[in-house]
Amino acid sequence: MKKVIILLAAAVCSLASMATDYTGKLTVSVNGVVTPMEATIQVTEVDGKINFDLNNFCLQSEDGVIGVGNINLHGLEGETTCGYTNIKYNDNVSITEGNLEGVDFWMGPILGAVPVVMNCDYNEAAMSVNIDIDMMSTLEQVIKVNFVGTAPAQGGITGDVNGDGAVDVSDVNSVINIMLGN
Repeated sequence: MKKVIILLAAAVCSLASMATDYTGKLTVSVNGVVTPMEATIQVTEVDGKINFDLNNFCLQSEDGVIGVGNINLHGLEGETTCGYTNIKYNDNVSITEGNLEGVDFWMGPILGAVPVVMNCDYNEAAMSVNIDIDMMSTLEQVIKVNFVGTAPAQGGITGDVNGDGAVDVSDVNSVINIMLGN
């Protein structure tokens, strides 16, 4: 009987904390100069709250990669409508040091409190994120981050947003509908 209770408790705990990795295109605009790159954002739902993690955030420059760090927004409230969850954040955040191999310096930790405005829509298949960071007063920069990505499909087919077992134009339409809130 004890084994059954322990197994049941373990199953409930595993359901209480489920993480999903969304992989896709991250576009960073600093004062209008745009840099695209690949990125992964992780969303974890824990006890009814949402944790949003963009780890190892970097910028590209003429001189190479500039390490910014980890943007971790935890304990967020989400509102689910029409098959997607919307989370918003509008406050200061401390960017922590990343751990990406080959990046020796992370500038995020020395910035102090960074004003972040984020709007994110996601479901089990796709995610769209907009982040605005207004650093005009300290760095004379306005940073805009946009991300569109997908989660691994249930069948293991990456990019199968609508779950039909194929990666095709209908998946693109599904991502557009998610972004538009349809």
